[in-house]
Amino acid sequence: MITWKQSLPGFEWLIHQVWYLEIGDNDTIETQPYLIPNPRAHLLITPHEQAYAYRASDELFSSNGSHLLSISDKLLLLEDHPPLKRIGITFKPHTANLLNGNESLQLNQCVWSIALEELFPISFRTSLLKLNSKQDITQAIKAHFDSLNIVPPRNKPFVLVDKAIQLVESQHIVEVEELANACACSRRTLERAFKQQVGLSIKSYLQMMRLEQMVLDLHSTEKEVDWADFSQQYGFSDQSHLIRTLKQLVNKTPSGYLKKRDLTIDIYGDFED
Repeated sequence: MITWKQSLPGFEWLIHQVWYLEIGDNDTIETQPYLIPNPRAHLLITPHEQAYAYRASDELFSSNGSHLLSISDKLLLLEDHPPLKRIGITFKPHTANLLNGNESLQLNQCVWSIALEELFPISFRTSLLKLNSKQDITQAIKAHFDSLNIVPPRNKPFVLVDKAIQLVESQHIVEVEELANACACSRRTLERAFKQQVGLSIKSYLQMMRLEQMVLDLHSTEKEVDWADFSQQYGFSDQSHLIRTLKQLVNKTPSGYLKKRDLTIDIYGDFED
């Protein structure tokens, strides 16, 4: 298995990170991972014949080839089978719509629109998939985005949401009122801008970000967890509140996850830089 991820210099406002996953014929996927609710859309560039399948409790998203997985508020089972190769571009929560002709992307969708085909034609995808080194792939992606001349919008809702997301990512703010105060705006203004730019409520976004950080912390721990301290650290009133929330969001208890470790925060899975 070959994996890596990194930011894309000059496009940090647009792209959360680019990443790579390759699993060979002789590799095994011991546990099919669950992708937790995710506030970021992912562009996946894959060989045309490569199948994909994301299974939610009530529906299945499956086809083959490159696709955009939109923001998802559902727990998705990734049904992967070797061999496979993915080059991924994960966008900021408020920027994927810029690549879709400024048409709002629906939640929980796998799409490949006409706008995406025009921006990322088969000639680009084919040449990119022939590259192997991290440097060559990231340079090719950067050169392609340079050629697209995408610039940050200057409208007030986008600028406000961009500021809010930067604050959440850098300061781990989890309360709506605190975030609105940090952005020097009313809660209603922030909620309206967020719904318009992201398609999620600000409350849902903050809940997803908190869940992501919790899963990262639990995944990296090798010692026994003090659940009372952990609950307090993430703003839960008590351990029971933590358990109820995790059960609701990912259908798992904290201790159940520690036994299986089958949650992932991204399509490429959990791995080190």
